[in-house]
Formats: sequence, structure tokens, C-alpha cells
Amino acid sequence: MKKLVLFLLLLCFAPGMNAQVSKHKKKNSTAAGTLFFYWGYNRSYYTHSDIRFIGSDYDFKLKNVVAYDRPDKFRANVYFNPTTITVPQYNGRIGYYVRDKWAVSFGIDHYKYVMADKNNVLLDGYIAAGLDTNWSGNYDDEPVVTDINKFHYENTNGCNFLRFELMRSFDLLEFGSQRQVALTGNLGAGLGPVLTFNDLNFAQLHTLATPSLSGYGVGINGSIRLEFFRHFFVSMESGLGLIHLVHVRTRPDDRDQFAKQKFGFSSYFATAGVLFYLRPKNGCDSCPHWD
Repeated sequence: MKKLVLFLLLLCFAPGMNAQVSKHKKKNSTAAGTLFFYWGYNRSYYTHSDIRFIGSDYDFKLKNVVAYDRPDKFRANVYFNPTTITVPQYNGRIGYYVRDKWAVSFGIDHYKYVMADKNNVLLDGYIAAGLDTNWSGNYDDEPVVTDINKFHYENTNGCNFLRFELMRSFDLLEFGSQRQVALTGNLGAGLGPVLTFNDLNFAQLHTLATPSLSGYGVGINGSIRLEFFRHFFVSMESGLGLIHLVHVRTRPDDRDQFAKQKFGFSSYFATAGVLFYLRPKNGCDSCPHWD
């Protein structure tokens, strides 16, 4: 008798249960209010450029300078150690989606700019007699070859592009009933100041890591972002831009000694990051949709 009563009760409630299940439909959730953060490492490439050096006893320009980046060899105890992750050429960024498709962000693109040794350049300007044992007097686009032991210029503690960026995201592919895996495209444009830490070997004086807020940068970039379980992602990004340095301090104790230059750059980097949903709707049933 008890079994019969239980069976009859199940028959009565089963249609209501089925109706409730059938009414639930996945609804797209807003992407606005999504906070993201990423960290990664880059390679960068620079155009040839002219560098002007100015001081009380000299004012000269090196023309058609070749420069490179300086990536650190991959070592787990450097790249994955919290105390040393800022030693290699890195990219860090935090951003916020103000609308479903649009995000604003701020980050640091840490590039290393190293003037190549044995640079075949043109020397133009003057250097006071007795100041430097390598170069002295007046020069008018004279071909010279640099020697790292006598003259060298670099920003390896950082040619740091402090970039403010506007980014547009769009869905490409997604897999799984709850977007367990998704592919997102991103296009961005940014600008911001450039903080340098300059090393200069000139006039028998080698100074290291002289800091200055030296100029500004502008750039555009695009990335492909592979998202996992709605909260984690890895991305590949590339970009082009211009760095204009109007006043690079070259000596820590003398503000009147500085360098000026501008150069184009391209960069390529890989990152890993996280997504946080600060204003989810519909129970974040399909977070995050960028369309």
C-alpha cells in the first residue's frame, strides 16, 4: 500500500518538475563589469634611430643607430619566482570592461633597449677637447664605429611604457554548454608616459640606472585570448608603436646632461591571466560574452 501511494505522488509532481526544467533557458550575461589581470613576457624590435647627447661640454648626434632588446634566458627560478619576475622583459596589465565590448586598462610594457656594439653610425656635433679620449672636436656626419668599452648607451633596467589603453573584444568561438572553452579576439590602442633607467658609458664615466620620466609612447595591438572555465586565460599579443624620448637623464647628479631620440618598435608577447565578474547578471549563466 505504501509503495502504491508513493508511486501516485510521483505521478502527480512529475509534470510540474518537468515544466520547471523546460522553462530554464540559458541567458547571455553582461560582460560589462568584468575585471581582468594578466602577466607575461615579450620580445621587442626597434627601428634605426638618431640619438642626440647634450651636456655643458658637448652636443652631438649619433645617426642611424642600431639597437636590440635583451631577453633573459628561460629559467624557472627567474620567470616563476615572485621576487624576480620583473627582471625579464615583461608585460603586466589590469583592466575593466565598462561596456560589453569595451574595456579600459592600465599596464606596464617593460622593454629593454640596448645600443648594439660596433655600430656603424654618423657622428655630428661637437665634443670639448679633453673631455673624451675617444672623440674630440667638431664633427660633420663623420662615419665612426662605436666601441662598447669607450661608448655605450642602453635602457635595460627599463624603457618602461606606462600604457593607458582602450580595447575592443569580440567572440570568435566557444565550446561547452557553459562556455568552458572560448576564443576571444581583442584590438587595442594606447598611449602614456615612458619611464627610463639609463646606462651611459661616455667621457671615461659609466653611470648606471639613472631614472627619468623621459617622454611618451603610442601604440596599437591585437591579441587572441583562449579562455578556460570562464575565469582563466592565456593570450598571444603583438603590437606596433612609437617611443618619443624628449629628455632621458644620463647622469644621476646632473640634470643638464641628457639624451633625445625617437624610434618605432614592434613587440610580441605571451601572457596568462584571470577574469573576475563584479556585476554578473542571470547568475552569470554564460559569462563572459563579448558580443
